[in-house]
Amino acid sequence: MKANIVSLTCCAGCVSSLLNFGVNLQEMLLNELELVYYPTFIDLREIPNVELAIVEGGIRTVRDQEMIREVRAKYRILVSLGQCATDGGITSLGNLSSARRLIEQAYTEPAMSKLPELEDFMYPLDHFVDVDYYIPGCPPMPFTIVHALRNIILGKKPDRHDKVVCTECHRKILASKLYTLYEIYEKEADPNICMVSQGFTCLGSLTRDGCGAPCPRNGFTCFGCRGPPDSFLYRAQDIYSFMVKVFSTRTGIPEERIRRELHTGPFVFHTFIFSKLARTKAKEKII
Repeated sequence: MKANIVSLTCCAGCVSSLLNFGVNLQEMLLNELELVYYPTFIDLREIPNVELAIVEGGIRTVRDQEMIREVRAKYRILVSLGQCATDGGITSLGNLSSARRLIEQAYTEPAMSKLPELEDFMYPLDHFVDVDYYIPGCPPMPFTIVHALRNIILGKKPDRHDKVVCTECHRKILASKLYTLYEIYEKEADPNICMVSQGFTCLGSLTRDGCGAPCPRNGFTCFGCRGPPDSFLYRAQDIYSFMVKVFSTRTGIPEERIRRELHTGPFVFHTFIFSKLARTKAKEKII
C-alpha cells in the first residue's frame, strides 16, 4: 500500500517514534508499505494522491487547516497519529491564552508579520475532517504504530485498548493517609506501591492503556498522553473531578486541598482540554 506522512503543527516526535522501530519498520517498508511523500526525506511540490495518509500534529494555522482538508479529499484512509492530532495534546496548552498574546510574548513586532496566520485555538484533526483511525500517544509507542498500520494495510481492524494504564502497571493500590501531594523529584518512590497512593500526581487511572505503562513501571508518573479511556468517551462525567476523587480516596487528602495543589502543577491540564471532544468520537476508531 502506498502512503504519505504529513506533519502539521507538532514537534515531529510521533513520526520519530515510528522510525525508532528499526528492523521491523524496514521489513514493513520493504514488503507492505511504500512511502511516497514524507517531507523529512521525500519532499514533492504537491502531496500525491495515494491510499493512506498518516498525519501527525494538530491544527493551529490557516495553512494546517487547508492542508488537512486537501489530505482528506485525496485519501481513502486517514490515520491520526499521536496526541496532538487526536486530542490537541500538550500544544493545546496554548489555548489557555489568546493567539495574539502568545505571539506578543514570543516575537518582536517585525517578526510577527512573517509568521503563519494562526487560528484562535489548537484543534485536533477531527474538528475539521473525518478521521478513520486514531493512534494516540505523546509519542505513540513504536510497536503500537507498526501494529496498527500493519492491520490497516491488511484490511483488518486494529486491536483496541479500552482499559486504563493502571491495568498494565501492576503496582499495588493502597489507601494512604498523606497531607500533601509530591512532585516526582521530592521523594523516592516505592517500586511496588501505586504512585498515587504515595502522593504523586499519576494520571494512569484516567488514561487509555496500550502503552505498556513504561512511565509508572519505571518510577515516573503517567501524564495522560494516550487520552481518556472508553469509560469516559460517552459518559457525561467530568474527568478532572474524577481524578480529584481518585487522588483523595487513595491519599486521604481532602478533595478541596487536592484541587488547590493541582493548580500549582499545570502540566496535567493538557489532558482535559479536549476531553469533551474525545467523547464524541466513534469508539471503534481509537487504537
